[in-house]
Amino acid sequence: MFCILGQVPKPGQNPYAHGVTVENAVSIAPGYKPRAKKRFVRLTRKFGGVMSTVMVPTDDPIQSGDTIYVLRRLL
Repeated sequence: MFCILGQVPKPGQNPYAHGVTVENAVSIAPGYKPRAKKRFVRLTRKFGGVMSTVMVPTDDPIQSGDTIYVLRRLL
């Protein structure tokens, strides 16, 4: 499972599949809201047993357990 939140029409949990990128995950949500940032998202993942949050481009692959947060652009 992975979770997608923020500027998407249908945030929530979705089943994970190998090879899914952030952009694929957004399309499952389905797509971006009009005010969404579309180049980078905030990704929360467990790195070496520690939860970390990083900014990643939308072509990065996701992993099971990730939380993707689509940010809102300012203008």
